[in-house]
Amino acid sequence: MLNDFWLFASAILLFVGLVASQGLLLIVGSLVLIVWVLAKFWDRFAFKRVSHSRSLGRNRAFVGDSVDYSVTLVNDKVVPLIWVDIHDNFPPELDLPGATVRGTGMEVDREHRITTSLLPYQQVTWKYNLRCLARGYHRIGPVRLRSGDIFGFTAAESRIEGVDHILVYPRIIDLNELILPTEHPLGDTGSRRPLYQDPSRFFGLRDYRVQDPMKHIDWKATARRSQLQTKVFEPVVSLDVLIALNATTSEFAWQGSNRRLFERAVTVAASVANHCSQMGYEFGLISNGVAVYSGKWLSVPFSSSSLQLGLVLESLAMAGPYSVISLSDVLQHERSSIPPGATIVVITSVVTRALSNEIYNMQSRGYRVIVLFSGDGGPQFRLPDVTVISLGRALEALDVDTVERDEPVLAS
Repeated sequence: MLNDFWLFASAILLFVGLVASQGLLLIVGSLVLIVWVLAKFWDRFAFKRVSHSRSLGRNRAFVGDSVDYSVTLVNDKVVPLIWVDIHDNFPPELDLPGATVRGTGMEVDREHRITTSLLPYQQVTWKYNLRCLARGYHRIGPVRLRSGDIFGFTAAESRIEGVDHILVYPRIIDLNELILPTEHPLGDTGSRRPLYQDPSRFFGLRDYRVQDPMKHIDWKATARRSQLQTKVFEPVVSLDVLIALNATTSEFAWQGSNRRLFERAVTVAASVANHCSQMGYEFGLISNGVAVYSGKWLSVPFSSSSLQLGLVLESLAMAGPYSVISLSDVLQHERSSIPPGATIVVITSVVTRALSNEIYNMQSRGYRVIVLFSGDGGPQFRLPDVTVISLGRALEALDVDTVERDEPVLAS
């Protein structure tokens, strides 16, 4: 509407100047017409050959880590950008000290904002130390660019859909800090399952599994059978550990989920996984928690591979504070994949009657069950003949660093 007004004004000035032979009016009318043309086509050419990019020093980190982060804006044309605003969607679980990060008016949305100007063929880079405040799969972007002409008549806007991701692993602490027994906290190693395979004691062949080391592949047998074959060696005595994380933090679904208690449980699960990896145990993970961007519960098969800890930590980093099924149902569903004689470490902040019944059921099947209670106080149900370790007091110090404390998340 404003552009149409200036076009109409310039036409009147040019007409009056021609009729009255007034050179000044002709000059003013021509200038107004030129300004109108520039403003009219500014939004078409303002962001031609203008690029925006981000750079992360690494896309994997732990809670509390700092990561190198930079933003680059390039104007690869002869026309300058008198001013330009950069509005980049930024998750609340990340922090940029020294930068301008503001809310957008929505409940949780934030934007990293930069205002600058660019000369012809100029490139500008801003460097920061990005701090990871909370675990999770965090997305940065998309970005919105705004600019205007020198006269302030129009503003152009461009949206760049590209996003960057960073996966923040949960916090890992020493199990001794959780007041566990100092010697064999997960049980004796005199189990029937292997800790490792002795390569000097060849036993046979079987089909290749993803978690098998590449060095154990028998290429000759693979060529004969047209299918990857892995060498099997005689086992040495070991301990199999199943980490069972209960994402439910309340007895009834209508009570919602307590984020503080859920983060406690995830921290304990990550710490147990790290302990198992250091001890060389074969371990796996199951949980009724739902991975973000997925509707399936968490499940990592048993393995003693050097990559196993990374797989478990990635799954825990992706876990959301929601559950679509009870942990007892998940244990029943995954029962066939649990090796005989395994130790099941149940990590929970609430003990329901169904869960306690499943714990005794697993014990009756020959599994050793240890309950690490991460809630406040003690378990709601007593569990005689079951090793129960309450970690509430030991985990209280972690609550101070939790980004979202005691904020209930309504169950879907």
